[in-house]
Amino acid sequence: MTISHWRNFARGAIGIAIGAAFLWLSLRQTSWEQVSAILFQSNVGWLFISLGFYVADLWLRVSRWRILLCDIKTLSFQSVGIALIVGYAANVVLPARLGELVRADFAGRRYRLSRSAMVGSILAERVLDGLIVVLYLVLGQLFIPDHPLLSSLTAVSALLFISIFIALLLLGKKSGSGKDWLDRFPNAISSRVESFRQGLSVMRGVGAVRVVNLSLIIWLLEALVIWSVLKAVNVSLGVWEMLLVTGVTSLSSLIPSAPGFVGTYQYAFAFTLGLLAYKPAQGIAAATAIQVFLMGSLVVVGLGLYMYLNLVKPDRS
Repeated sequence: MTISHWRNFARGAIGIAIGAAFLWLSLRQTSWEQVSAILFQSNVGWLFISLGFYVADLWLRVSRWRILLCDIKTLSFQSVGIALIVGYAANVVLPARLGELVRADFAGRRYRLSRSAMVGSILAERVLDGLIVVLYLVLGQLFIPDHPLLSSLTAVSALLFISIFIALLLLGKKSGSGKDWLDRFPNAISSRVESFRQGLSVMRGVGAVRVVNLSLIIWLLEALVIWSVLKAVNVSLGVWEMLLVTGVTSLSSLIPSAPGFVGTYQYAFAFTLGLLAYKPAQGIAAATAIQVFLMGSLVVVGLGLYMYLNLVKPDRS
């Protein structure tokens, strides 16, 4: 086993352990019997509405990543969509968000692109998501009683994502001085950093505005997905409460965890809905419904595409 394989194995093992710990913490507050009862009584109509919002969300995410890739190579919407869906499906199946690496590798191999550039574009995408999630957390907390854990979570998340965002902006800036320090490194390193920088290039100029605007719409749809699923399990929340729930639960999915975000997702829903005077079982049921109905559908489509492209149509399109 290479060092890279050991690193991925360790990352996956840690993710599974984190997920198991959070699942145990979630179930301490309720039981699977209560969760199952809520799931069986859920409104299927609202679940299908959530699926519609979910498809629209993914559609816009494809458009956004296509813009992020435009300085690297112009790809069709279909090509970008296939790579994104396969990567997102892998994120559900694999622990510790290893699907992001699968997406970079899949797109790099299939469309003959630099994997470092792919990683750069994906990191830019995720940092933008993180900044909007932090904004949701800040706005959501304005209308609920102060909670020390939420305040700490928001402060740490804001510091982390803002710091990474500034670092990416500085790295993505091409200047004479930037070239000078990069030239000091061996070519094997400098070429990868330059490719990574290329993946960040759209973060400046008109493309950045389009990406930010799309990101705001994407996260409106993300909130509507969660709102619809919560309605299915008889939870009705206002706008500011939805911002809080969306912020906390989405942040939990950014933590390296078990496949399908099992454990961390359940805990985030149970914890947040508990603050809003709902039963933890309703939160766990909502998280499970999203994982089974929405993420499950994504996995079926993503794995189907992957198998078709590798077994039936292996050549680059």
